[in-house]
Amino acid sequence: MCGIAVILDPAGSAPPDTGARMAAALRHRGPDGNAIRRDGPVTLVHTRLAIIDVAGGDQPLASEDGAVSAIVNGEIYNHVALREELESLGHRFATRSDSEVVVHAYEQFGDDLVGRLNGIYAFVVWDSGRRRLLAARDPLGVKPLYWCTDGTRLAIASEIGALLAGGLTKARLDRIALDHFLALRCVPSPRTLFEGVQRLPAATRLAASGGEIALSGFREPPREQLAGSAEELAGELRERFVDAVERQMMSDVPYGALLSGGIDSAAIVAAMASRAEVVPSTFSIGFPGAGETLDERAAAARTAAAIGTDHHATAMEASGFLDELSGCVRRLEEPCGMPSAPALLQLSRFAARHVKVVLSGQGADEPHGGYGHHRAAAALPMLERVPGALAPLARGLADALPRNERAKRAARLIGPMPDSERLLGLVEVTDPAQRTRLVGVAPEEALPERRASAEEIISAVADRSLLEQALYLDTHLFLPDRLLLCGDKMSMACSLEQRVPYLDLELLSFVEQIPVELRSGKALHRAAVAGLVPPETLQRPKHGFSTPYDQWLRSSLGEEVARRYAADGPLADLFDAGEVTRLVGRHRSGRSDHKNLLYSLLELSEWHAIFIEGS
Repeated sequence: MCGIAVILDPAGSAPPDTGARMAAALRHRGPDGNAIRRDGPVTLVHTRLAIIDVAGGDQPLASEDGAVSAIVNGEIYNHVALREELESLGHRFATRSDSEVVVHAYEQFGDDLVGRLNGIYAFVVWDSGRRRLLAARDPLGVKPLYWCTDGTRLAIASEIGALLAGGLTKARLDRIALDHFLALRCVPSPRTLFEGVQRLPAATRLAASGGEIALSGFREPPREQLAGSAEELAGELRERFVDAVERQMMSDVPYGALLSGGIDSAAIVAAMASRAEVVPSTFSIGFPGAGETLDERAAAARTAAAIGTDHHATAMEASGFLDELSGCVRRLEEPCGMPSAPALLQLSRFAARHVKVVLSGQGADEPHGGYGHHRAAAALPMLERVPGALAPLARGLADALPRNERAKRAARLIGPMPDSERLLGLVEVTDPAQRTRLVGVAPEEALPERRASAEEIISAVADRSLLEQALYLDTHLFLPDRLLLCGDKMSMACSLEQRVPYLDLELLSFVEQIPVELRSGKALHRAAVAGLVPPETLQRPKHGFSTPYDQWLRSSLGEEVARRYAADGPLADLFDAGEVTRLVGRHRSGRSDHKNLLYSLLELSEWHAIFIEGS
């Protein structure tokens, strides 16, 4: 794991210290070493978190003749097999680093090297002979990559902060992206909240040569569905899952796992214990006084004891939440509406005292249909058949219910509309009327842009059910641009590498071949891990990693949101203070459930203070 950055500057107009400033901005991602190398018009920047070949894996890495150089962030899990293939074709390796396969695979396969990699990665290759730059982000977008251009220079980096430090862009709010965020709690790629800064989408290459920049996708659609009984498929899923966990235990430094009280992380830890030569280290966080549903320390400790791990736990108090939020948003760079982010930052910092790598349970729910809105997706065809004339009545009835967000969302989906819009509506936390009350009329490009992003992704499964389209959209849009972005930024802020075995490419390819009727509701997933996790853990009701933020928003945290959006404050030009006060009041009284929107507004205010106001 590392931080990477590059400046392609044919005219040589960038200040001489540009590379050093970008390296400084990425230092937290790679405290074990840094390098800045100039090669003609290109400056390659690398900060290293040493995981594989600690002594010899410094970057940039070069080909035998020095014509091809690469900087890589991530891990290539199949690097041993790929190295053997490349060596048989005549390539000579200089290190044991997994990242070196990127250099030789580019020499051998060109841009198609991405089809040979099973891993989490963002890389840049500079081909000095062809005067050509190639960048790519892994198929699930586990590792982030951003870019911007001023028309003559191109900058690429693991984090937006490095682009700002490089001087090619300034922090300005993108109003179209703001509408995306208020609707979805994230901004779909390629846009970001920063005007002029683009996020390279997952499964995408960027090629720059002769002043031209071209993007091309390489996501592979799901293969034909598998036949077989649920029992047979569960057995094969178990074996493939344990193999994926073993692949991702690859490390030359101490590693462990993040452990909650649920089955997803417990299955990972159990698989680690079955294949590891040492007792796994596990780490959890809880919230004193929040009850065992949210404070999972006791449940995690029981799971750890049953499996036999070296377990460690920490706690987050309500009084420390705002302090953690400030550091969280500074490193997150892009608000993602995830109340668990400050806790994940604290947990990552705690785990980093003991290990340099952790495996986590992120990505278990999306392909297996583990969320409540996946159950709603199965009912969408019924809503489509309801006459549109009944929609106003349904919305009126929903508005009359207390804490009625799910009912209001369902009412908005009644009647004919494009499938992409209906699927987005499943996860939207505001409707157009609400956003208009908050910030005025949205830019006309916003909704068509969101819909186009969704349509591009679900086109790979357009002939399948709305439920399968919903799972595929979650896996390939909301995971890369929200959950995984948060996981990477929070862990790497603490110089900790986070791996996600549920999204191992070999494993996920198999999962997406399983008929959706079998995996929906995580039924097949539970059957697969039943022989791994302790019985008590298996029987525990699902509850995602979260914080008591709903309780906190009904007290002092709600007051804090209203204070930050006051009529005389720095956000007054963007938001209607009266509407924010109304939302806070209705939530605190229990008449409405606005916790997702209010937390998003809290996070956004912190982002605005740090990046726009410059405080």
